[in-house]
Amino acid sequence: MKRFLYYAFRVLLFGAIILSAPAVADPVVRIAVPDITSLLTENRDGVYQKILHRALENLDVTVTEQFFPYKRAMMVFEQHGADCIYSFTEVLERRLGEDAVIASFPLGKFSYYLFTPQDEDPISSLSQLEGETVGAVIGHETYLDGVLEGHDVNVIWSKSDAQNVAMLEHQRFGAMIAAVPDVRPFMDELSYDSKTPLLESYDRLTCHNNEANRQFLSNLSAQMKGLKEAGIYKQLAGQLYVEFEDPAPAAEHSLLN
Repeated sequence: MKRFLYYAFRVLLFGAIILSAPAVADPVVRIAVPDITSLLTENRDGVYQKILHRALENLDVTVTEQFFPYKRAMMVFEQHGADCIYSFTEVLERRLGEDAVIASFPLGKFSYYLFTPQDEDPISSLSQLEGETVGAVIGHETYLDGVLEGHDVNVIWSKSDAQNVAMLEHQRFGAMIAAVPDVRPFMDELSYDSKTPLLESYDRLTCHNNEANRQFLSNLSAQMKGLKEAGIYKQLAGQLYVEFEDPAPAAEHSLLN
């Protein structure tokens, strides 16, 4: 009888400890948000943020987002201050190693072009700008260094596409390099050759390669793919939507011209 009471007491005591212990919080996925014109904003209303938030509606996961300047966002991710980051998949594969990061189904496609003022003929190749000056956004050298390599082109790095458009209009340089769909709000002021992109790639949610993130991206990608197939991507992106094949290849396609 004493032994039975002893074991009963231990069971009750163990149960009391379990009930009194603080609940373990669900894991939180921390996402670094770089500043990308029209696509990612500090107000959380960029196209890619709308798509991601819609995809998360059917997932039981807690996500936090922190906005940073373009290059700072990547530094925070590299130093493990964030679990994931919008975009930069190929850049981070080169920096950290292909096995160090994993990426989601694409949020969208982007292409870099040379832009001139609307009333001027488009320029299709950097070779046409040898010895001249072009404009680009600070941080985009992470993608453009390979494109610019081997060309005698002076680049003025500014804070935004809007600033570059203004400088282009004031003839501070002969052309600017920017990405579609980012610059679509300024298209009425610009001319470009849509058949000659400098570089084409895909924006994805990029994460450190671990078991938790692999499970998260697997579930997230299924939701994102469903949204694209249902036309929700196009609905949310509006004029910023760029069609891409499904599934999109992970590697960037660079045209060095």
